Parts: sequence; C-alpha cells; structure tokens
Amino acid sequence: MFEARRLQHHIVSGYIQIVSDGHYLPAFWSHPDLGGPFPGLVLLHEYWGLTPHVRSQARRFAEMGYYVIAPDLFNGQTADTEIQAQALMNQVGETMVSHSAAALHALKSHNRCNSKIGLVGWGMGAQVALRTALVRDDLRALVLFYGLPEQVMMAELRMMACPMLAFFAAQDPDIPSEMVAKLRETVQQVNNDNEVVVYPDVSRGFFDDSRPSFHPVAASDAWNRALEFLNTRLEVSEPPQTDIFNPGRVY
Repeated sequence: MFEARRLQHHIVSGYIQIVSDGHYLPAFWSHPDLGGPFPGLVLLHEYWGLTPHVRSQARRFAEMGYYVIAPDLFNGQTADTEIQAQALMNQVGETMVSHSAAALHALKSHNRCNSKIGLVGWGMGAQVALRTALVRDDLRALVLFYGLPEQVMMAELRMMACPMLAFFAAQDPDIPSEMVAKLRETVQQVNNDNEVVVYPDVSRGFFDDSRPSFHPVAASDAWNRALEFLNTRLEVSEPPQTDIFNPGRVY
C-alpha cells in the first residue's frame, strides 16, 4: 500500500525512569522537540522485550506528533528464544498491567501532553493493553497487533468504551480464525467504529522488520491504518514550520 507523505517533527529520544508500584521502571521516551501540547501514546512490547524495533516505533510515532512512552515490562531483560520469552512473561505476571498504568500516569501528568491518550500493543503487549483499557475510562484509542483477548475477557469487551483497531495474521497458529471472528462480532456490536483487520498469507510478527515473518506490504498498510485511526481519535496536529524535519539540515 502506498504510504502517504506526512510532515515530520524533529524529535528527542532516550531512556527515562517511571515509578510503578513504588519502584523505578526503565522506559524509552520519544517526543517532538518543539511545540505542544501533544497527544500521548503508550507502546507495550511483545514478549521479546523492549527491542530496537519497539524503540524505532516509538520514534516513528513521535515524528508524527505524539509524546510516546514504551515501558520496559521486563525491566531490562530481553529474550532470544521463545522459551526465554515465555519465562520472562511468566516471571513478571500481573505487574505488567501496573507498569502500563504507570506509563499512562507519566504521560497524563506531563505538561507537554494534552491528556488525549492511546495504547498500542504487540502480542503480549496487546493483551496487556486490552486488560488496561478494560479498567479505564480515560483512553481514546486502542491499537492491537496479534493479541487475542483471553476467553474470560470476551464478555467484558461489551463494556469497553475505548475505540479499538486490531490487526491479525491469517497464518498465526496461536490465534484460530474462529476466535478472531468472535472478537470482530463482539466489538462491532459495541461500536461500529471498532475494526478487526486480518491479513491473508502473512504470519504473526508481520509488522516487525527485525523478524523473518516481516511482511512489508501488510506492515505498511497496518501502519497507515493505525496512524489514521490514532490521528482521528487523538486529534494530532501538524508540526510548526520551525519543527519540520529537514533531511538536509544538521541536527
């Protein structure tokens, strides 16, 4: 899919510490250098950890005019194998929802964030994002990549006020097509604006350009859909002329 040219902000990125359950938690932070206030996004990573790919997505969204926090749900650890990833996920357990809430609080309390907040999650992070959205009424947008809700969540979804856009891969062995169809039926009964997109002939991880399953056409389409969905609901604004990224300028 053709990706429309958009004006980009000059951004600042780096690591910060946020407070979660009385403890410091590392997070990656990216935001426009000038202007504001801006809408905010919390990005929740897959069970591989806070990888370079997730950090690149934080910068990518920041260039589009968002204040972005990607909390490190594994507190500095990353996984190279699925066994390691599963062990890390089991190790942190329920604290991930608290970490998500801490990142939201950090955004909402920042003077350059306008409190219009959305959540974006991949895989495990998508499930955490969904669980977070089910217990909050201050979120304006939820974007999920290949993260199916647990069976117990289906009934709760009928009560969720936050608009949702979800992406799935038809060739994902962990997510049956019947479950995706049930999710689509459930969320569209709540709100016709909720959307579930399934890409045929692609596998889980199609959005991650660091993985063998990366599918550039599906990833580009998902990026454009997600950005349009978020921009509409979070009311992102164009950068001022002094802050437009100029590839010929030395920053």
